[in-house]
Amino acid sequence: MQSKAISEPIEDLSEFCSPKTTWRQQWLTLSTGVALRVVSFYPQTPRQPFPVVLVPGLVSVMLTFKNILISLTKHFVVHYVETREKSSSIILQKASFDVETIGRDIAEVVSKLDLGEKQYILFGASLGATAIIDGYRHLARKPFCLVLLEPNAVFDYPAWSLAVIRVGAPFYVVLRPIAKWYLRKFRVNTREDYEMYRISSRALDAADPYKLRDTILAISFYQIWDRLASVQAPSLVVCASKDKFHRREDIAKIVSLLNDCTYLDLETHEHTHGKEFGKYFEQYINQLIAKKKEK
Repeated sequence: MQSKAISEPIEDLSEFCSPKTTWRQQWLTLSTGVALRVVSFYPQTPRQPFPVVLVPGLVSVMLTFKNILISLTKHFVVHYVETREKSSSIILQKASFDVETIGRDIAEVVSKLDLGEKQYILFGASLGATAIIDGYRHLARKPFCLVLLEPNAVFDYPAWSLAVIRVGAPFYVVLRPIAKWYLRKFRVNTREDYEMYRISSRALDAADPYKLRDTILAISFYQIWDRLASVQAPSLVVCASKDKFHRREDIAKIVSLLNDCTYLDLETHEHTHGKEFGKYFEQYINQLIAKKKEK
């Protein structure tokens, strides 16, 4: 199927970007027939030469990235890409939701956005970061660099939860508060990193239960280790060390195996998703640009 853009009425997104920024919303139909929502933000006078392709985590919503978007859209063009497990995707037939498929989607979106070789930045969070690493080998034009916010190496769902997820989609309204309770009590460090609970709750509230079910079942046995060697772009890996949801030892191993990697610990999700994140992001880009000019 030939790719095309689907245009729909655009909501007011001014709260998600810097003043005097304009935006464009479209649904890009990919070769698989799946259409993904892409929102592009255009600062009035972008000072940075490379646009950013931002890929959020599992069923994450734009509100979670509000402060990051406000910060980045001061100086960067930003393409916010909602992957196929999001409620916004248009899927009219049976589809796959595994990490490799999501990674291929990202590569195809980059091609449709017509971004040049080493002329853009790929920025992903959690599942979005993992899919970027997995899909790197499929990119027709490689990025200037990667920014990876808490990439998952594996998705360690307990066996009992997979059994519930497999049959629970029709009962999602009943199961959702139980899932939030479980996250709060057993998976999230609410004392030191409460923002992670807010992020997870927003995602659960916005999720399409059937897409979420299919995605969790598809990614539950995934491992990233044999994909890391293919990544040749410089990478910034950002973590929140007080977060218990993402495994610290896995992120440390990812950092050690990536070819050209810089590591940044911002301790909590309040910081990793706050406006100050944009400062560290831009510092890293400026350092890479300076190094390139020195060569």
